[in-house]
Amino acid sequence: MLDNAVKYSKEVPEIRLATENVDNQVVISVQDKGIGISKEHHAQIFDRFYRVPTGNIHNVKGFGLGLSYVKKIVDSHNAKIKVESALNKGTKFTIFFPQLNK
Repeated sequence: MLDNAVKYSKEVPEIRLATENVDNQVVISVQDKGIGISKEHHAQIFDRFYRVPTGNIHNVKGFGLGLSYVKKIVDSHNAKIKVESALNKGTKFTIFFPQLNK
């Protein structure tokens, strides 16, 4: 997610990382002010090899694997991930990990 935040920023990347404890969950968020992702692609970005279509122009190298790996790790920890994004406004990924009480 951090790599994408850097790669998909038009200018000098502005990235915000945050952690908090909310309702027995550890919440981690990564927010950028990059190019964003239109809502129509939100459901597919975690699919293996999926890349948001940009016509014939791919200014950023990649295979569409990064977010599928993120999703696999999130799922393996019984966590949830949410994306909020809009074109030319940036993206925020939020991961909700269940808090382990020992």
